[in-house]
Amino acid sequence: MATQNIARTLYITTNTGQTIAYRRLGPAHGIPLVMHIHYRANMDFWDPLLIDTLAITRPLILFDQPGVGHSRTSTLNPSADDEAIPLTFQGWAHNVLALIDALQLTKVDLFGFSMGGCAMQMAALTRPEVVRKLVLAGTGPSAPSSPPTARSGGRGIVWPRDIPPRHAIAALSAGDGTVSSEIEAGITTSFFPDTSVGRATARAYFERIYSRSRDTISHSSDSEGGGDKEEGPIHTFLPPLPSARQRAAYADWSSPNPHNSFDRLGELSMPVLVLNGDDDLLIPTSRSWELMVGIEDAHLIVYPRAGHGFLWQFARRVGEDVGRFLNGEVGEEDEERARL
Repeated sequence: MATQNIARTLYITTNTGQTIAYRRLGPAHGIPLVMHIHYRANMDFWDPLLIDTLAITRPLILFDQPGVGHSRTSTLNPSADDEAIPLTFQGWAHNVLALIDALQLTKVDLFGFSMGGCAMQMAALTRPEVVRKLVLAGTGPSAPSSPPTARSGGRGIVWPRDIPPRHAIAALSAGDGTVSSEIEAGITTSFFPDTSVGRATARAYFERIYSRSRDTISHSSDSEGGGDKEEGPIHTFLPPLPSARQRAAYADWSSPNPHNSFDRLGELSMPVLVLNGDDDLLIPTSRSWELMVGIEDAHLIVYPRAGHGFLWQFARRVGEDVGRFLNGEVGEEDEERARL
């Protein structure tokens, strides 16, 4: 079975003509869990402890959006890669769905982290028949199309909305994306608690992702084959210009638009698991509550003394919680009480 440290990166061309890098992990059979990473990152930033915990019982598909990470394929014309990054999360969702179609998958589970969670909301809203279950981690719905009033009430929204501190996104956006110390500082500041435990947890996360190396990949016995035999990991961030396009997608998400997710959360009829730390500095934890209230079949888990990087801080526990949800074990207690 391929694990995060040894899985080869494969490439596929979608019906839009774009080339997308992806990896298959876990068992060969079952409903795959398609996973979308956060702002500026690529699939080498997924924590191996989380990924391998999930992959014990189900197939996983990790991928990079066009223009990101291993999907940055235009060495002669980098601006072509930059322009491949859509300026809306609806555009990101179309790329996710194009990948699913190219892989000839008829039913999937989706997992979206941070900005990836915004994209996965739109993918589920666009093609709900393809999505069995949805996991939304460290993310939130879009801005409402109109603010709540005394007449309309405020159900489903914290108003005025919590505003994240500017230093968190500034830290994650700093630098050209090539300096390891800047990347580590940005993630440590914005993802983890500012405590000795938080900093130690961040250090442990970096050591785990760095354990994927050219050597571990080259010794892979991954039976699917293909990919680049000289492949190495990409432990750098997206450069500033394409990163700005990703932030533009979030700016669109933060502007009133009835076609984005907030006003449409009730359309999500599949089971949804919402996850976050109790003090998220990038996408406030109150946005997770908004998702839980707005989606009829949603369950919320909040991890204590944790921030945006709760899924690295509690990697094995999050993997086990997600596994129970996908197996149908989360929510059984509520259903039993309803029958009594």
